[in-house]
Amino acid sequence: MSAATLLLAGALLALAAGLVLAAIEQAWVMVAARTAAPLSPACVAIEAHSGPPRNLLATALVLATACLVAALGLRAVEVGHAPWSNLYEFSQAFAAGLLLSYLLLARRHAIAGLAPVVGLLAGALVAYALLLPATALPLVPALQSPLLLTVHVGAAMLAYAISGVAFVAALGELAQRRSGDRIAQLPPATACRNAAHRSVLLAFPILTIAIVLGSVWANLAWRSYWNNDPKELAAAATWLVYAAYLHVASRRDRLGALAPWLLVAGFAAVLFTWLGAGLLFVGQHSYAGA
Repeated sequence: MSAATLLLAGALLALAAGLVLAAIEQAWVMVAARTAAPLSPACVAIEAHSGPPRNLLATALVLATACLVAALGLRAVEVGHAPWSNLYEFSQAFAAGLLLSYLLLARRHAIAGLAPVVGLLAGALVAYALLLPATALPLVPALQSPLLLTVHVGAAMLAYAISGVAFVAALGELAQRRSGDRIAQLPPATACRNAAHRSVLLAFPILTIAIVLGSVWANLAWRSYWNNDPKELAAAATWLVYAAYLHVASRRDRLGALAPWLLVAGFAAVLFTWLGAGLLFVGQHSYAGA
């Protein structure tokens, strides 16, 4: 087993341990709260957003991020190009970008309660990577452009990762809206909405750049800027979903209430663009399944 694979396994172990320990401590806090004097809902909410469970999980996320970044660095040295040319590599980069995006966003927004869902999503990506073959194959001719491979695919990975944080925040908003902000373990709906909106404001221009660079690369490789390829069509649909979100995000009417649902749909479109379009349909991007 290579050092990169060991680091990948270490990242998954750190995420799993952090989630288990946080769950155990959260259960202990809940048991202790039931046996103690009753607290007001405000005090329970404050207590749920602080303390060891969040600190343990935050430490696990940082450790997993470090392992993933190190694994990607070793992979880049091994293959001699940006480490996101196939599903095995991209899954690792996706997970690393997701964790890093969340950790940076959490420095400015009180969204510690979203950490378990972020950890679960990142863990699923890492587990998927571990199921894929790690063999480094030569790049197909269409990918033999080091600069565009680094910038175009890297931009797509970063946009997907940040949109993953927006997706988790949207789930938090929907849950809190349904409960009337009574889920003490989650941030308030307003905090979730603000974090999701900031994420999309970052992800949308990066996704736009990725699509433009992909069009340039398509012209260089296939002599056409647009080929109605399944992955191209899926990327365009994803862009339209996030554009629709930005159109309704600031509204306070019924259309505004659709905003978090559009973020859920947007991330589903991201996952389809990444996996479904290349694996389920035959097209010029089918090599992405290699």
